[in-house]
Amino acid sequence: MKEFRNFTVIFTAIAMLFSCSQKGSKNRELANYEVIPLPSEIATSAGNPFVLSPSVKIVFPEGNEKMQRNAEFLAEFLETSTGIKPDITSVTPDNNAIILAVGLQNPNAEAYEIVVNENTITITGASEAAVFYGIQTLRKSIPVNSRQTAFQPVTIKDEPRFAYRGMMLDVARHFESADFVKKQIDILALHNINRFHWHLTDDQGWRIEIKAYPKLTLLGSTRKQTVIGRNTGEYDGTPHGGFYTQEEIKDIIKPPPPKEVDLVKR
Repeated sequence: MKEFRNFTVIFTAIAMLFSCSQKGSKNRELANYEVIPLPSEIATSAGNPFVLSPSVKIVFPEGNEKMQRNAEFLAEFLETSTGIKPDITSVTPDNNAIILAVGLQNPNAEAYEIVVNENTITITGASEAAVFYGIQTLRKSIPVNSRQTAFQPVTIKDEPRFAYRGMMLDVARHFESADFVKKQIDILALHNINRFHWHLTDDQGWRIEIKAYPKLTLLGSTRKQTVIGRNTGEYDGTPHGGFYTQEEIKDIIKPPPPKEVDLVKR
């Protein structure tokens, strides 16, 4: 009877493990590659998916600081959105890796290709900027608040139709905070917009600190009130103003330095 009880316990444990495995599989959410803007080509294929797990590593070319920043950006997003904090390395493991690479042969400098199989996700771009846009496509494919995402095998090829894709933010007329500007740039980048026109001065306001001419911001950055509508002659009676210090502008436009990365194979 003792042997039978042991067999029962082992059998029960196996059944529980199988049940948990099945449950985990059911809890996976599939990545959706039909993002905005829609990539030029999406060709899915049969096979086991790449499952995003806590042991995933992000690989970038050693010595390429722009690609390292791309890797750090992706790692930060995955940690925030899924709770997974990937290691960043220049040593390519056999599996369970998101590999970032340049060298795609394409006359369009912002063209990229994403290839997903069971073991790896590879994003190859014609430039570092192209890899960044590939990362954005991968990022948008992950379901919101997903804790375990499965990526169906796919080959995605994409390149922009227009080299200049821009947006203007007119803070001369209506001032917005530095944090608002950063958020605006993040939203533009998420949608593959590659030019940001920051309109800082006009007759409605002077928004950039010039230390040699302090009155430009002392007087020119504020107005007593704002017209209601267009040329109505009516005003809201509310003072409006603000400007950016040189330090704030440098913080917005200067990319962060790359972090120290342990390149030892783990």
